[in-house]
Amino acid sequence: MNDFYDTSVRTDDIAATDAWLRAQYGHVDLQADDAVYAERLVGDGAFALRRLEWDSRVDLAYESDRFYVCSSTPGYAWRIGRWDGEFSVAPGIIQPGDELRALADHCRLDVVSFEAERLTQTARTIYGDDELTVRFAGTDPVSPRLRDYWLATQRWALTQLPVLAEPLVRAHVYRALSVAALESFALVGDPRERRASAAAQASIYNAAAAWIDDHASLPVTIDDAARAVGTSVDGLRRAFAANGQVVESPEGYLELARLSAAHADLLDAHADETSIEQVAARWGFGDPAAFAAAYRTAYGVSPRTTLER
Repeated sequence: MNDFYDTSVRTDDIAATDAWLRAQYGHVDLQADDAVYAERLVGDGAFALRRLEWDSRVDLAYESDRFYVCSSTPGYAWRIGRWDGEFSVAPGIIQPGDELRALADHCRLDVVSFEAERLTQTARTIYGDDELTVRFAGTDPVSPRLRDYWLATQRWALTQLPVLAEPLVRAHVYRALSVAALESFALVGDPRERRASAAAQASIYNAAAAWIDDHASLPVTIDDAARAVGTSVDGLRRAFAANGQVVESPEGYLELARLSAAHADLLDAHADETSIEQVAARWGFGDPAAFAAAYRTAYGVSPRTTLER
């Protein structure tokens, strides 16, 4: 997702607050005598970090069109169907189609929103189930431990706001938040089956990553890695998509392993005895220009700068 945005509002005009909420959230019914309100949203089409501040007392009704995970300072009481609570006591999840009714009274609300289709795609990748539909069984975290896990992940994500415009940072933050949401709140379905699938994929990933690290100096392919760990190429790709933190494909992992080895060779080499072309070829890069471009992306400098340091 490249449609990054960082936008905010601060107003004490009830009409302006109402217009902002409708523009950002869709169908919102705001009832108040006044509305001193501020909000900052940072994110893209997949997710957003949102901080809302109510310096007033308002009644709200909202029909959700995405997933929201909310926590607050004291003063935000809510009801969704038969569930109710206070987001300062425990974070809660709002789902597409939920009708939220809330009383906000001089409080701050921290929210992570997820686009529904993207979160579903992520869940299907993580759990290895192409038919999975993301629907949560309730509003509260599964346990106090997972409540704390979510809150810690959210706090960490907020520290990344200054660099969230960077696509790689944003992808990492989205990944951490989406996994935390899917694990912290109870999905409808059999959790044992999902965990078994996720554990199997993690096992494949770890074995394949270790095998690639050990064999990067040889003319091996992704087919060889899949055979070595007893899975198909498609299965290997699913395992990397579900577990890869730096790169999400086995091809990318193999390239990165070889780049790392080439980097070590360049650090050890002497410019009058070794050429960039020799190092590139040794690690399977037949095109020196493509090697140089990949190296610069990984290390921020050209391979020649490293060799001639």
